[in-house]
Amino acid sequence: MMKKTAWFVLLVTLLLGVVTPRGLLARALDNKDRQKIRCAMFKMEVLGNYFNVNRPDSQKEFEYPAACGESLAGKKVTMPKWFPEELKRMDSVKVVYIEGEGTLSEATLWYRTFSNVYSFLARANDSLDRSKPVVLEQLSRGYVGNRISFVANLDRLNKELVRGREVISLKDSMEGRARALLATMEVINREFYSTIESFTSPAAQKENKYRQSVMAVVTLANQLWSEFRSSPIPMDPPDPKTFLVTEGERLFNALLLVIGSLLVAYAVYLLLENKKEFILEKWDDYRAKSVAWAEDFNRQFLTIDVRYIVFGTVGVFALFGLLMGISSGGFGGVFVFLLFVALGAVVSVRIPPIVLDKLKKSRGRKINAQLMDSLILLSNSLRSGMDIVQGFELVAHDMQPPIADEFGLVIKNYRLGTPFEKALEGLDDRVESRMLSYTIKAIIIQRQVGGNLTVIFSRLVENIREESKLEEKLDAMTAQQKIQAMVVGIMPVIMLGVMFMFRPDEMIAFYTTLVGLIVLFGCFCWIMIGMMLIQKLGEVKV
Repeated sequence: MMKKTAWFVLLVTLLLGVVTPRGLLARALDNKDRQKIRCAMFKMEVLGNYFNVNRPDSQKEFEYPAACGESLAGKKVTMPKWFPEELKRMDSVKVVYIEGEGTLSEATLWYRTFSNVYSFLARANDSLDRSKPVVLEQLSRGYVGNRISFVANLDRLNKELVRGREVISLKDSMEGRARALLATMEVINREFYSTIESFTSPAAQKENKYRQSVMAVVTLANQLWSEFRSSPIPMDPPDPKTFLVTEGERLFNALLLVIGSLLVAYAVYLLLENKKEFILEKWDDYRAKSVAWAEDFNRQFLTIDVRYIVFGTVGVFALFGLLMGISSGGFGGVFVFLLFVALGAVVSVRIPPIVLDKLKKSRGRKINAQLMDSLILLSNSLRSGMDIVQGFELVAHDMQPPIADEFGLVIKNYRLGTPFEKALEGLDDRVESRMLSYTIKAIIIQRQVGGNLTVIFSRLVENIREESKLEEKLDAMTAQQKIQAMVVGIMPVIMLGVMFMFRPDEMIAFYTTLVGLIVLFGCFCWIMIGMMLIQKLGEVKV
């Protein structure tokens, strides 16, 4: 009895493993659904045969089967009149070369794509045939193969071909119908994936998901049929007269622009007239500052016309504002241009002190590098019996600029009647160097109260040597921050250049618009801020 029970359980298990999958699929789709599948199969078969260039036109006549309904059963399906010539053109367009298959034309790709849809529907129809065994793993693998081939053909149909200077878009085939067909096929591709996904769904959801995905493909296959036989999508360009601007309209727009510009200019004039005293006061202040800046530059042994810096800055802002104004156009462009000119005027007044400060710091670093050798030379001259003035003359003669220029200027001022202490104070004002300032104060104190300058210079040399070692160590420790600042400034420019190399048309089209210029200006400002912040983080004062 136990043996019979065991054999019965084993037999039931085998029946569940083999029969249950087919039973599930059979319950998922009823006979009405199968008729819809067969009708969709017929339509995909007809479309595939239409695109089969090896099949003569005389064999491309078909009749609707009974599965498509009693109203259509037996009716002939005629090939559209526009299609034969279009098929010849598509057969001449070679799209891709596949090893072992040769070069495939556009017509062959369409033929294969419709065949993929037909194979999918045929596989779904066969899965419901009770006389054929069904194994879920094989069925799922077949659907996966269908989708892989379908996606490959779809990608090839979606790309553009370059033939010399001509760009051929396969989406424009069939008088524009290809665009609608490809859009529907993209949706079919997603339903192919849903069908494959249904096999891994829970048992309670498997039937419903399988039916929904298969019937969705059936509906979309009918949509392909309708789109192929529908009227073409209008591909002709619009009538130029629609966008034609008459000469009168152009003159009226120009007149409005001129009137608006004059009103803006008059408003600016009234504003300036109202602030006349304030502007004149600022102008006098600017002239006084210009004289002081010019003198400061001369004290750095540089002959620079401050007007070039000021008006050059205004000119750069004006040029950028002009580009943005042209991009925005109309009255708004005039306003943008004036805004940038005003911004350039504000910024230009602050540029000379910044440039002067940078020059003083750079000159101070160069003098610091020469100061130790100069002090050794001064110390040796004092030991040999010379006085401090003669030592300065020796440094001005034997050392290289810029320290030779500075010491030589002290000697010239002294010979012209300036007290030596005052000439040294002038040197302290001109050069931004802490160690040179200590040296000058030590000389002035020694000349007032006495002392051994040789010992003082020796100690200063030791301090400078130790400070130089410390600065070198700090430079090594802060090298990462300096490199980061350089990368922050250089990488965006490099990336912008690379993008211009690969996509010049898109980049030029974007950066010649108002938004693109604003983005470019904003990025430049933020890059400068980032570089300054990183440099400040790496600065350590000794």
